Amino acid sequence: MLATVPGRERGEPLPAAALRWAEPSAGGAQVSAPYLLTTAVLGGTPPAAPVAAGVHTHSDGLLVWPRHGSLTLHTRNAVRRLVPGQGIWLPPGTPHDSSADPGGVSCYTYVTSAAIPPHWSGLRPLRVLRALQEMLLHLDTTSMPDDLRLRTQRVVLDLLEDDPHPAIDVPVPEDARIRALADDVMRDPESELSLEAWAARHALSVRTVTRAFGRDIGMSFARWRSLVRMSAATTLLAQGRPVGLVAHRCGYSTTSAFSAAFRRVTGVSPTGYLRDQAVPARDGR
Repeated sequence: MLATVPGRERGEPLPAAALRWAEPSAGGAQVSAPYLLTTAVLGGTPPAAPVAAGVHTHSDGLLVWPRHGSLTLHTRNAVRRLVPGQGIWLPPGTPHDSSADPGGVSCYTYVTSAAIPPHWSGLRPLRVLRALQEMLLHLDTTSMPDDLRLRTQRVVLDLLEDDPHPAIDVPVPEDARIRALADDVMRDPESELSLEAWAARHALSVRTVTRAFGRDIGMSFARWRSLVRMSAATTLLAQGRPVGLVAHRCGYSTTSAFSAAFRRVTGVSPTGYLRDQAVPARDGR
């Protein structure tokens, strides 16, 4: 049977970009009984268990978090760039795709369904501070008696808490044509191309793009691009880039204008945003 989405005629094939979200590949459980969780690490040593590529789901719950550098997580309606200390919880069966940015090390902690706290029923940002990271990696690499391993795994789950400064949620349009445009903008946050220029590049009318952003994500293109730039900024800051350079790479002519825009989106200054992650910042505000 051919996949369809609301607004399309039944049986009409979906574009490839939409089809991969409508029919993600399914992955089996990663956690073996009687254990509660296990962690795969990508970017350093090879993972102990296979990790799916492309859009896929898992029958276990999944906590995605970067160990070093930054990590980009795609879900059906949003893109998030995570920096050390940040994590995103995905309930079982959530379609997603992710990749570590160059030089990064990304971690995937799978949690068996029976151990998932009842209030973790939806996607949520969680704080994964250094002590918890060390505990998760210690569990992944160290032999220990089953009863000690299970007690430690329960403690880890109890210590996970909501992140007060979560990764910036960049919503993306459902329309596959507009999503292709959005992907291009996200790849080039420094670009000063106007909405008219972006629309022309994708053979779309400004009205079509404007209506799609309003309908699918409830904001203007200009406001959405500001989120894209601030999301890119968190990645650059996590890499230790000077705030002045980050401002330029995100399309701002002055550091002060960038800092003001960053505070409007996140509620804190660029350096304040990463303080909990202990990322060194230079020449910043």
